[in-house]
Amino acid sequence: MLKLRLFTTLCLFLLLVSGAVVSAQDSGYTIAGVVFQSDTFMQTVQAGMQAAADAAGAELILGNSENDLVTEASLIEDYITRGVDAIVITPISADGSVAALQAAKEAGITIICFNTCVNAEGIASAYYVTENRDLGTTTGAAAVEFITNELGGRAVIGMLNCDQFEGCPPRKEGFVETVSQLEGVEIVADQPGWIADDALPVAEAMLQANPNINVLWAANEGGTVANVLAVQSAGLAGEVFVFGTDMNQQMAQFLQAEDNILQGVTGQAPFQMGYDALKAAITVLDGGEVEPLTNTPTIFFGRGDDELINQFVESDGMMLVEATEVPDEGAEAALDLAGMGEGLTIAGVVFQSDTFMQTVQAGMQAAADAAGAELILGNSENDLVTEASLIEDYITRGVDAIVITPISADGSVAALQAAKEAGITIICFNTCVNAEGIASAYYVTENRDLGTTTGAAAVEFITNELGGRAVIGMLNCDQFEGCPPRKEGFVETVSQLEGVEIVADQPGWIADDALPVAEAMLQANPNINVLWAANEGGTVANVLAVQSAGLAGEVFVFGTDMNQQMAQFLQAEDNILQGVTGQAPFQMGYDALVAAIRALHGEELEPLTNTPTIFFGRGDDELINQFVESDGMMLVGSE
Repeated sequence: MLKLRLFTTLCLFLLLVSGAVVSAQDSGYTIAGVVFQSDTFMQTVQAGMQAAADAAGAELILGNSENDLVTEASLIEDYITRGVDAIVITPISADGSVAALQAAKEAGITIICFNTCVNAEGIASAYYVTENRDLGTTTGAAAVEFITNELGGRAVIGMLNCDQFEGCPPRKEGFVETVSQLEGVEIVADQPGWIADDALPVAEAMLQANPNINVLWAANEGGTVANVLAVQSAGLAGEVFVFGTDMNQQMAQFLQAEDNILQGVTGQAPFQMGYDALKAAITVLDGGEVEPLTNTPTIFFGRGDDELINQFVESDGMMLVEATEVPDEGAEAALDLAGMGEGLTIAGVVFQSDTFMQTVQAGMQAAADAAGAELILGNSENDLVTEASLIEDYITRGVDAIVITPISADGSVAALQAAKEAGITIICFNTCVNAEGIASAYYVTENRDLGTTTGAAAVEFITNELGGRAVIGMLNCDQFEGCPPRKEGFVETVSQLEGVEIVADQPGWIADDALPVAEAMLQANPNINVLWAANEGGTVANVLAVQSAGLAGEVFVFGTDMNQQMAQFLQAEDNILQGVTGQAPFQMGYDALVAAIRALHGEELEPLTNTPTIFFGRGDDELINQFVESDGMMLVGSE
């Protein structure tokens, strides 16, 4: 898993010495760094560019198009005349900026986009952008924790949106989707408001019209400021709490104010965006490869995290955020568990005996063994009566905890409520019940991640191997609740490439039944060169359809879920299957049982944890072999 390690620019010298950033040798390159307005965000982006240019010994020319296409075109024409090596730019218009940047590209200038880009393939070598949805989901997760721990799991929420701007709806969607996973949350107001002065009366009116509101959220900086000021003016400090988006010096003051109103904001990393975008330009100029699309990090600033807040203040927002992989975290967790389970008896219950659930239980067993706990394994066989009987037996036997994937969100409530009332700790995984206060924690895979991760790999493949153009056919499993988000994540990601067209989307999730569907899809659409499926059965069907049609080397498959057959496909010489994103069932079981042990020791738990997904790509034989040799029982670590 990836974790964020935060550095201020004061650490830059140490990073340079260690070789962690661009070499400090004189590159001899001249690079233009262009923004479209002179606000704090854009100034900080350019500061990041300057730091990277200084580190590499490159000359940086800073430009501002002032949100005017004519000015932008004039700047680019000047850069062509001056013979710059690269332009790092946030274009004004996805379409209107194409002509000028195309001319620069044809003049041999490397183009790197950040923040925004153009709707024309082949111009930009890389695009650095913040995933707006992350700004919402990150704050939403913090709000869920706060509502659970401080508000008894109940919240009435009012929101200020900026939906008229393209990047804002995903922020709201991410926040709403995350907080709505708590049963006791109700959203009663959602009003436009993004400029602080204009949004303040909107927020005040919202509080007056809904006196039961106890949480406010806003999709941007101006709305967040307005919400804080509205709570102050209404004298509701201590009764209404604010979460929001974007970080600046004023937010820092709010977060450290004694009134306890602002609880947290998720901000972008503009310094990092500029730094990485310019670093990418140098990599391309040096003949290296870069990812075509990179989501720059978001940073959550929470009340009480004064070290991070002060770091932001002291660096004036110029924080260098570096993603680093933390290996062997699972092994460290196992060592930490030693002796913690002595004397504890825990039941681990699945609802069917397939490979996925067996691997979950294997993860539970590994954690129980590491902690010295007794584990009782049960299978409800997808039958509510059997499930209730098992739980009744566990109550009689006096188990300390039940780690379970309930059959029914509503039908499983009564039996688990009885166990809870008997003093048994309940941990959910994979599925949970629609009743607050029963489960102490819930471990589940974010289905959307299964799509976006594969989509990102497909974008890279299409860009590098198919000239940026792909005609895609898909097999879905939309009739099942978890499947549409997988497809949405994949479609949204690959659609960021201009040259992508999706021409078929058919149901197909059982391999034998889906194979003729995939074959018919290929016959009806002979220009298809990429297939994707939302689950294991569909992915197998797509591979077999390409094989039977003799289209190996012409049609390439991406998919979902990992097993031994997928591993064989990924290592086959036919080069059909390029990659799948799988869940981590062993990790899910391991972490869920660890959570039970920690809860029994009085530790506080996150109410909702998205377990990791793992991308298995063709050529990554070390990871594929690790899966094969461990029979899928890979401990990948939790974030």
